Amino acid sequence: MNAPLLPLPRVYPFFFDVDPGTRLSLYHAPAPHVRARGAILYVHPFADELNKARRMATLQARRFAAAGYAVLQIDLFGCGDSCGDLSLARWDIWKRDLAIAGAWLSERAGGGPMHLWGLRLGGLLALDAACGMAVDGVILWQPFLNGRTCINQFLRQDLAARMRSADPADPSLLGTTGQLRAELSMRGMLEVGGYELTAPLACAIDACDAAALPLPPCQVHWFASGSPAPARLAASAERIARRWNARGTTLHFHAIEGLPFWGPNDIAECPALLAATSAVFTGDD
Repeated sequence: MNAPLLPLPRVYPFFFDVDPGTRLSLYHAPAPHVRARGAILYVHPFADELNKARRMATLQARRFAAAGYAVLQIDLFGCGDSCGDLSLARWDIWKRDLAIAGAWLSERAGGGPMHLWGLRLGGLLALDAACGMAVDGVILWQPFLNGRTCINQFLRQDLAARMRSADPADPSLLGTTGQLRAELSMRGMLEVGGYELTAPLACAIDACDAAALPLPPCQVHWFASGSPAPARLAASAERIARRWNARGTTLHFHAIEGLPFWGPNDIAECPALLAATSAVFTGDD
């Protein structure tokens, strides 16, 4: 005798009204046949990494919803398919977006535990936002723990593009990240890979350091690929755990192996990351 088919979790796309304008959102309602577990608000990565990571974020969101979580994916102001351009985006606007979206999501979860779930720069933004929100935990996927590192990596994309088009006989035309930062400071804006990075946004990201954030007492689960330096990653996790523990925040580090699905290549999946995250938050193997 075949087992009865259980209803799939319901997914609702909509535009969230947040001043200024609207934000594209995707609400994954918790599956009705399982106990409610709480809410999870997704914080996407920066620039084109948002697009490359959409598939993985959706796959995990479906797993969360199937296990009983209410999940919201939202494109922040100036990002993805939400209103505004990146040139108008600001770190504080993004944190306000998350605070408003988090309150909306918490109501639909019936007041259960609230988690922020951030990927790459979204992980650092989630940690910063958690300092001003009522959250029970933070889920980090391959996070930047220092904003300056993120901006430097972003600027290297411009250097790589210049390298591909520059005269190999004149390497001085390539420049350095320091020179690009000076250009950004002088002009107030720099285009990198079709994205207009402004000096105010870059400065705000540069200034954010996870180890120095006044996190509330909560559980933080950090999932990261151990390649190519698992020992270094584990050591970094141990150092930051000591600082967070003093404030009542507990860090759990989970090393996994998988492709950098947020990178510049074709859309990729990381089954090991999905499995590890689901094992912790849904009880799946």
